[in-house]
Amino acid sequence: MKRLLLVPIVVSFLFGCAQTQGPVNADFSQVKRELEALKVKVKSQEEKLSLLEERLSKVEDRTAGNEQRIFEIKKKLEEVDKTLSAVTVPITSVKPSSAKGGEEEPQPVVQLSARDLYRQAFNAMEAGDLEKAKSLFEQLVKQYPSSSLADNALYWIGEIYYSHNDYETAASYFKQVIEKYPNENKVPAAMLKLGLCYKGMGDVDKAKEAFNKVIEMYPGTPEAGIAKVKLMELER
Repeated sequence: MKRLLLVPIVVSFLFGCAQTQGPVNADFSQVKRELEALKVKVKSQEEKLSLLEERLSKVEDRTAGNEQRIFEIKKKLEEVDKTLSAVTVPITSVKPSSAKGGEEEPQPVVQLSARDLYRQAFNAMEAGDLEKAKSLFEQLVKQYPSSSLADNALYWIGEIYYSHNDYETAASYFKQVIEKYPNENKVPAAMLKLGLCYKGMGDVDKAKEAFNKVIEMYPGTPEAGIAKVKLMELER
């Protein structure tokens, strides 16, 4: 009777053990699979590391080779420098041969064009070097009196004197523009500035006369507009 009672207990115990062993085996299999996958990854990383080490070794070899070549090139350059130093004659010891009796030939003088002179003069004026600008403008007028830039050059010389309050000298240059180049584009501006010179000298009548001429001869121009304003100022 006791044996019959023990049978269900033993069967129940064995069934419970079987149920417990099932999940353990499953977990072990999962761990084993993950371990195998990790081994594969480690092996792959080791192969990549090996390739990188191989590439690094090649780069180091090339670098060493380049350093050797650079050293050889430097050495050759030093040898070339030594050779040149041995054969080079100082420049100061060599004098140009002269055509007659050891006298040096005069260097040819390059004459600037009217446009080049004007450009240099205008640049000097903008830079504030008025003396240089005046000299170059005067050179242009002297060398190229028939140039289309001659009236401009005379006008700017007048402007330079006007900026120094030398109204009398400035007026003489503005008159030259009007008289020598009556059909050129600087005449309206020169006539207006002539009126301003007379105003600066205190000659109101001549100033009014000059302003009226600008208004009559060049209506609609900026110079005529300024002349009207200046005329109104004088008549107040």
